[in-house]
Formats: sequence, structure tokens, C-alpha cells
Amino acid sequence: MKTCAYCGSQVTYKHSGDCYCSFCEMQLKLEDVQENGQRKNLLPACQPSLSDLNKTTPELMLLSTVELLCLLKFARKERADIYQKRYVFIQAMKQGAKEFSEAEHYTFIEYERATRKCFVVENLVRERIGYYPTKLTDSYIQTLAVRMEESAKKDMVIQQPKPI
Repeated sequence: MKTCAYCGSQVTYKHSGDCYCSFCEMQLKLEDVQENGQRKNLLPACQPSLSDLNKTTPELMLLSTVELLCLLKFARKERADIYQKRYVFIQAMKQGAKEFSEAEHYTFIEYERATRKCFVVENLVRERIGYYPTKLTDSYIQTLAVRMEESAKKDMVIQQPKPI
């Protein structure tokens, strides 16, 4: 039986092929139609990679919250690595090595880009969960993924009343 991913009610098909949930009073997207009261799986099919940080903000907005949290961890590490390189150039320049000024300028531009990307991902996460984690660990992301899996296990089925 085809059911709504939000309320678990049976959906009806319109002659146009679209699905409609009368309880929610809305037309459903194909991914919002489930089987027998199951909940939608919110975990991504694969983990994002470092190259996903190059996506535009509209493209990032399409990613799941878990994917954004993984990307935020990547973005923060990239920013820290760039800052570390910049710090080396600054220290060398303080010691009188003026030939590193161009490299320092380049790393500043890269640091600014990485910081702005962190801002974007933090704000997207904040829109989803109301805050952005100040510290992101693998265990935090793993725990979230386990909770998401667990919350999808309980089907939305209402038992019929027993005869009295």
C-alpha cells in the first residue's frame, strides 16, 4: 500500500499520475510516497567529499543536514590548514623575509574564501537545526546518523480498534 511519508495515510492517485494525501491536504512528490507507513530514509546514499565544498550555495542548500555537517567539518579543517600556512608566512615576514609577502597575500585570499564557505555551511546547518555545532567530531556525526536510522524504524501504523 502506498502511503504518505508524513502521516502514514494511504495516498490516492490522480488521473495525472500525481499522488495526493487527503490527511495532509497536499500533493506529494515521488520521494514522499512510501510503502505501508514507512518513514522516509533521511540518510544520504554516500558521504560528501572535500570537492563538494566547491559547490555553490544553491547547490549546498540541496544537501541533507548530515551531508552539511560532514562538509562543515571538512571546511573548518581546510580553513585551519590555510591559516597554518598563512601563519608561517607571517612569522617569516616578521623575521625580515619580505619575499613572502605575495604568498601571504595569496593565503589571506584563500583564508577569506574558506572562512566564507564555513559561514555558508554553518548558516545552512543553523537553518535546519536551529544552531551550528561549535565542535564537530566523527562521533557527533555518527550518533546523529544512528539516531536518524533509529527514528526511521518505527512505521506510522495505527492498529484498528478491537471489537467490544
